[in-house]
Amino acid sequence: MLPGRNPPPPAPDPPGLGRDWFLGYSLTWFAYWLLVMMPPQFMTPHLIGIIEPERKVGILSFLLILNAAVAVVCVPLAGMACDRTRSRFGRRRIWAVGGLAVGGVPFALVGSQDDWRVVAALMVLVSMGTSSFLVALSAVIADRVPPHRRGTASAAMGVPQVVAVVVGMVIVTMLVTSLGASWAVIALLAAVSAAPFLLGGRDRPAPATQPGAWVKAGEKVPFPRPREHPDYYWALASRVLINAGNGIGTAYLLYFLDDVLHREDPDTSLLILTLVYLVFCAVSGFLGGRLSDRLGRRRELVALAGALQAAAALLLAIAPSWPTAIVSSVLLGIGLGAFLSVDQALVTDVLPDQRTRARDLGIINAAQNVPLYAAVGWAVLALLDDYQALYAAAALIMALGAASVMRIRSVR
Repeated sequence: MLPGRNPPPPAPDPPGLGRDWFLGYSLTWFAYWLLVMMPPQFMTPHLIGIIEPERKVGILSFLLILNAAVAVVCVPLAGMACDRTRSRFGRRRIWAVGGLAVGGVPFALVGSQDDWRVVAALMVLVSMGTSSFLVALSAVIADRVPPHRRGTASAAMGVPQVVAVVVGMVIVTMLVTSLGASWAVIALLAAVSAAPFLLGGRDRPAPATQPGAWVKAGEKVPFPRPREHPDYYWALASRVLINAGNGIGTAYLLYFLDDVLHREDPDTSLLILTLVYLVFCAVSGFLGGRLSDRLGRRRELVALAGALQAAAALLLAIAPSWPTAIVSSVLLGIGLGAFLSVDQALVTDVLPDQRTRARDLGIINAAQNVPLYAAVGWAVLALLDDYQALYAAAALIMALGAASVMRIRSVR
C-alpha cells in the first residue's frame, strides 16, 4: 500500500449473507451441537451409570469409541456424496435435513432404554445422521462466506456449541428430570431450532465460488497429498489433537467429581463447572472470530487456544481440588471459545480444492472423531486407575495440537 492512501474497503458480502442468515446458521449449529455434545457431556454417562453402575467406565468408553468409529466412516463418505449431489433443494441442504431426521428420531428414544446394547444400536443411528448433518453445515462456510467474513462464520458455528451445552444442561438437570423425556425434549428442540434455516430458501453459493465449483459426472478428484498440501494436514493434526485432549477432560469429568473430589452432588458440581467454562467460552468465542477477521490471523489464535486448554488440564493433574476445578474451567472456557471460533475459518482457508470442499472437510471432521480420547481415557483408567494421569495425558495431547498449528505456512 502506498504512503498516505487509505486501505481499500472490505469486499461486499454476497447477497443474502446478512444478520438473519448468520442467526439462522447459528441456530442450525445449535441444533447439531445439542445432538452431539449432550450425550458425552452428561446424558450418556448418567444413563449408563444407572443401567450398568458396576461397569460404567468400560461401557461408556465402548460407546464413545463405537460412535466415533461410525463418524470416522460416515463423515467422509457423506462428504463425497454431498459434493456430487444435484438437487433442486441444493447439494448441502438436502443432506442436512436428512441427517437431522436420521439422527434426531433415534436420539429421542435413547433415554427410555434399559439395555446398554439397545442404547448402542440407537446411538449408531444418531452418529450416522449427525455425520451427514455435520458435512453439509461445514461446507456452507466454504461455499457461501468470503474469506474476510469466515472468522465471524466460524464463531457462528462454534459459539452455539457453548449455548447448546448450557441450555441442554439446564433442561436435563433442572427442567426435565425424567431420563426418558430429557432425550426426547433435546431431540425436539434440535429439530425446531434448525427448521427455519434448513427449510427456508435454497442453497446459493457465493459468486466467486461458482465457476468450476462442482465435481463433473464421472470425474475423479484425487485426495489431498501431504507433500503438495502440508498445511491441510497440519490443520487436521491440530484439530484432532486439541479435540482429543478436550474430550478426555470432559467425558470423564462426572466420574472425576464423584470418585476423586468426592463431591456430595456430582451432577450439580458438573453443572456449575460447565456453566463457568461455557460463560467464558461464549465471550471468548464471540470475540475470537471477529478478532481473527480484523487481524487476518488464525494460526496464533488457535495455538493460544490449545495452550490455554492444556494449562487447564495440567492444573487438574497437578492439584486436583474443587477450587482448582473452578480455575481450570475458566482457562478451558477461554481456550475452547477461541478455538471454536477460529479453527473452522483456518481449516476452510487451507482447503486444497473448491470442488471437493465437503469431502475434504469431511476427512478432517472424520479424523477428529477418531476415538483417541476414549481410547486414552480407557487405557489410563483401566491400567492406572489415576485421574491425575488422565488429565496429564490430556494436557500433553493438547500441547502437541497447539504446536502443530504453528507449522502451517499459507495462513497467518
